[in-house]
Amino acid sequence: MRAARRAAACSGTGWPGSAWRGALALVLVAGFYVVSWALVLFYAVLAVGALWLTFGAPGPMSSPTPLFAAAFGLPAVLAILRALLTAGRAPEPRKGTVRVSRKQAPELWETVTELAEAVGAPAPTEIRLTLDVNASVSEDTRSGLRVAGRRMEIGMPLLAGLRADEVRAVLCHELGHYARRHTRFGATVYRGSAALHAARAGIADAAVRNPLVAMYSGLQFRVLGAYAWLYDAVSLAVRRRQEFEADAAAARVAGPEAMASALTSVHVVGAAWADFRERFLDPMAGRGRTPDDPMRAFTAMLTDTEYGEALEEWRREQPEPRRRRLDSHPTTEARLAALAVLTVAGSGAGPGPRPGAGLSGEPLPEGVWRALLRPLGGRGPGQPWEEWLDDAVELQAIGAVEELRAPLALLGSAPEPSLDGVLGLLEAGRGAELTGALAATDWGTRQWGAQGTAKRAVGVLVGQALVTAGRAAWSVRWASPGVLVTYDEEAREAAELSRVALTDRDAAARLRFQLVLCGANLSVPLDHTGRVSRLRVPGPPREERRRVHGDKRVVSVGGLLVAVVIGAVFLSSQFEEDRTPSPVPTRTVDQHRPSPAPPGIPGTGPLPTPDCGPDEVAVRVFCFPVEQVLPSGRLTTLPLTPAASPPASGP
Repeated sequence: MRAARRAAACSGTGWPGSAWRGALALVLVAGFYVVSWALVLFYAVLAVGALWLTFGAPGPMSSPTPLFAAAFGLPAVLAILRALLTAGRAPEPRKGTVRVSRKQAPELWETVTELAEAVGAPAPTEIRLTLDVNASVSEDTRSGLRVAGRRMEIGMPLLAGLRADEVRAVLCHELGHYARRHTRFGATVYRGSAALHAARAGIADAAVRNPLVAMYSGLQFRVLGAYAWLYDAVSLAVRRRQEFEADAAAARVAGPEAMASALTSVHVVGAAWADFRERFLDPMAGRGRTPDDPMRAFTAMLTDTEYGEALEEWRREQPEPRRRRLDSHPTTEARLAALAVLTVAGSGAGPGPRPGAGLSGEPLPEGVWRALLRPLGGRGPGQPWEEWLDDAVELQAIGAVEELRAPLALLGSAPEPSLDGVLGLLEAGRGAELTGALAATDWGTRQWGAQGTAKRAVGVLVGQALVTAGRAAWSVRWASPGVLVTYDEEAREAAELSRVALTDRDAAARLRFQLVLCGANLSVPLDHTGRVSRLRVPGPPREERRRVHGDKRVVSVGGLLVAVVIGAVFLSSQFEEDRTPSPVPTRTVDQHRPSPAPPGIPGTGPLPTPDCGPDEVAVRVFCFPVEQVLPSGRLTTLPLTPAASPPASGP
């Protein structure tokens, strides 16, 4: 029943609730701006109040909390404002994508154009390639109405790893979003979702850097978190429904079987591409070495018999990457069930376009590959991919040799971690101890995905010594460690002795002699093994480490300085005089120095006349408000006793 309902949604009949959910999602987009601006306004009021309490209030501050809330709540508000200002912009091309013109990839452009016509969708105006195992479409709209451009992004691993019918199914699925006008809704909703989560991420990042910011930005973070949960619950339901509709559109052109096969093959190709990048592409690109065409090397791995068997076993299990709550795509199981109903119902594919074989084999200009690989660390022109693979295997061997230092350090009595020291352990019959140390440190797991044995460790160590001496080379094996290819009989005999030296002391002694004949330097420490090779594994630059760890120190010092400044302002306000005026304003007039008394009347002189205002009454040398004077003109209270009157004149 559930699969039938999904199939109905895919066929276009849908549920009436989908339209209401879409409308509600658009309303929530507008609500995001309302909530965000409300938080900004709340902070503005808080900041103004804190400044008034600091500089304008009549008395001293009772607590520095308002100042701390205004200062350490600012990063949260800046994160919200940044999200608001970027939410309305047209989506930029993702980093790591490269635009290809019709001249650079004519077959790809021709296939996409034909598929767009078959699906009934407008053709994209721009095609960009990426190294991600993904394909997507987007629209650049102006004011949400006029379409200024349509962009399609295609992952190169898909073109190299999928069959031609599966590639067409994936492209038809993306073009189906254009045909159903999903990109109009998706662009608006995605921008709102991106802005909402960008604001929360900005607040969280500032809170991690400074605990005081975490204390005073909790309100903004919780409000946005609650709104994000509601926003995602509504919008993601609509976007997942659109994926079913796009699957149905692709099934009508490429066929339900091809679409179902593509859904499972994408996960297989994704796992193989992740393995290829981890073991070969990324380590070599980090040393500035990139192939001239990485897809040729990736295709060689996919077509290898041994590796193909491992992929088929993995494919039968149909594993799916761990889903996230914000995943906009339904589960693969649900999509396959909906496609199966379409197959049974007979809504099969009509006449499709011409086969799209050759998409993965179409050569791309060197500049395109250089631009795609530059974010990985590639520099300069690409190396021929066959030669690049051999160097990649040597890089694996060098890393494995250098990682032998950890297990050898566990042996305590082991001498210098060199080839001479390892041979000394074998000659002393300590091969079992070496095996235990390798197992305790999981040696080989990082290089080959599985724990390496002691026999393999000795073989890699001896093989790299022969490669360094110029007597052998490494050859790639996709499902196992590289194979050593020797150039002469002496090197071949040394390689054979390394297979039995772990348990045979005499073989270990003969191996030492044979390596000396081959010109191998036995005394070079293992951590210097790569120094004589062009592929030595360097550590991260000291300047880069300082730059990475410097940001947190700067932020911590900055937060401390802000806290100190706020504390100083608060303490200074405690020592200010009381700014509250007295309830009864009175004025006193400075008394002038009395003039000398007339002769015969000591201590007497004329009293000064005060300069009073229009609403004041002069009494002796003081000025009093009129309100305190009775209608009779007498004061209710006189603060001073009257002075002595001048003596009356005689008769």
